[in-house]
This record gives sequence, structure tokens and C-alpha cells, in this order.
Amino acid sequence: MTMSTSDLLKRLSGTLRGDIAPAVGDEYTRTQAFMASVILERLSKQVELAPGHQAAEHADMVGLLAELEGVLAAAPAGVATALQQTTAAGDVAALGELIEALYEWGIDGPAAQALDLIRPVLRRDIDRRMEIAK
Repeated sequence: MTMSTSDLLKRLSGTLRGDIAPAVGDEYTRTQAFMASVILERLSKQVELAPGHQAAEHADMVGLLAELEGVLAAAPAGVATALQQTTAAGDVAALGELIEALYEWGIDGPAAQALDLIRPVLRRDIDRRMEIAK
């Protein structure tokens, strides 16, 4: 039976926290061992949640980009270019340039509609990141 990467990282974290760190005599080194345990625990959670988070982000972006294409059909060249770049990248991180272009275009009309569509996607992205931090 093979152990998942997430489980292996959890076990390493537990070993550092429960066995290695308490046995270390030097206070600084012991603190570093405990901190390594915390980092491994967080990394374990990130590895465990990654497939679901990636699928959720992909679904968010597919839906968002489909809606944005309709809302931004008559957008100026700068917004259209930013939308094309966001579509090509296909991830939440790529929304930054599009958001900047939308604010340069204005904060009413289609730009406001587009921003209203983007905000919930960004909120869900933050929520997914916070799930790892818990």
C-alpha cells in the first residue's frame, strides 16, 4: 500500500513536531524544527486540496470568460487585448491586467458589469487560499 504525498508530509510533520524537535537541545534549532513541522503541515494540506482547487478555479474561469465575452463585445482595444490574454492564460492570476484595463475604461456600463462578474470569482479564489491556511 502506497502512501499519498499529503499523508507522507503529514507524517513527516508529526515526526518533526513529536519526536525530533523535543529531542533537540539547542533552543534555536528546536524552534526551527517546530517551524519546519508547521510548514510541512501546510504543504500537506495544499497538496491534498490542490486537485479540487484547480478544478474549481478552472470551472470559475470557464464560466467567467464566457460571460465576459458577451459583456465586453464592444470593449476598446486595450480591454479586448487584456481579455484575450486572460483567456489564453486561463487562470485567476491573469485577471489583474484585465481589471486594470477595465478601470482605465471606466467604472460604469460594461466595465462595471464585467467587474461585478469578476469579484465573486476572486472571492472564491481567496476562500480557497484561506482553506489551506486554516
